[in-house]
Amino acid sequence: MTTAGLPRCTGDAAPYQGGDPYADYRTLGPGGFPFTQLPDLADRRLGAGVIAANDEFFAERENLLTPGPARFDPEAFGHKGKIMDGWETRRRRGTGNDWVRYRLTERSVIRAVEIDTGCLKGNSAGWAALFGRDGEGGDWTELLPCTRLQPDTVHRFLTAGAPPVTHVRIDIFPDGGIARLRLHGSLTADGMRRLAARHEELSG
Repeated sequence: MTTAGLPRCTGDAAPYQGGDPYADYRTLGPGGFPFTQLPDLADRRLGAGVIAANDEFFAERENLLTPGPARFDPEAFGHKGKIMDGWETRRRRGTGNDWVRYRLTERSVIRAVEIDTGCLKGNSAGWAALFGRDGEGGDWTELLPCTRLQPDTVHRFLTAGAPPVTHVRIDIFPDGGIARLRLHGSLTADGMRRLAARHEELSG
């Protein structure tokens, strides 16, 4: 699916445990979101990586995969202005939207998504959608429908019935920033075998 073929942002995904879709689920505490016990399939320490982004004018895409929460440094400024700990694009004046593509650790099933706009207040993305595909040339499948985001908030959603994927793309509408993206889930059997083989090759 191309960017031009994305659905209009007319609805919201159901948040974890229902309730207010704009609630900050950091208030649930360490045991409030059990899917965080599953590995983060977008963790670069497990072999995941960012492939491409259409824009990273204000803050780099690689920041999305940084371990730990986003941090705000009031004294950090660069030649483009305030340096933010996340991914932030320039403001749009026309149609379209911005996106980042990832390669996951291995072929996996994503069970829960965390989209964190921490420390981004007047410059966070307004909406986001998540897509996945199985293989570099596969078709994009919607994993998370286009959903409104709130500034400086951790948004957590389940992805019931999601198919196995190897790559994901997060689209933001129309522009702005996201601090972190976490994709909790489990490797498929073939993904586990390939990951074990890579580790064995490296250790040998």
